[in-house]
Amino acid sequence: MENIDEKKLYEIQFVQLIFSLKTSAIMQLGKIANPLTGKIERNLNEAKYTIDMLNMIKEKTKGNLTSDEQKIIDDAVFELQMNYIDEVKKDEEEKKETKPEEKEETTEKGTKEQTEEGQKPEVEEKEKADESKENVEKEKKPEKKSGKKKYSKAKKKNENKA
Repeated sequence: MENIDEKKLYEIQFVQLIFSLKTSAIMQLGKIANPLTGKIERNLNEAKYTIDMLNMIKEKTKGNLTSDEQKIIDDAVFELQMNYIDEVKKDEEEKKETKPEEKEETTEKGTKEQTEEGQKPEVEEKEKADESKENVEKEKKPEKKSGKKKYSKAKKKNENKA
């Protein structure tokens, strides 16, 4: 008689475990608010981990579950996988819908970060262009100075002759 009660207890505990993991995954998908904070906290990486854990439990318990337990875990995994796919698609759509201005800001930030680590070809080309402008300006300045030097040398020669 104790075995029957123990089996029933394990069945109840198993169902509670599945519902607990399912609820955690739903929270991680941002479908419901976290009861501790009252806020919606969406984390797709954690949700994927929880879904994978449920899948592992499903595989490890294969052949050892009652038909009700098997249906509960199958339904939970399927529902969570479908919701996960929906959330990933929403993420991708949100990224596509970002304004062009925001994309430019992102690329500017990316360019700044990449110049510190390793320069992009665009940045190198811009720097080369800037350097060539500086070289042109430097070349012009010495010519002017050299002209002044020639003038001052000629002036000194004339003063010495006089």
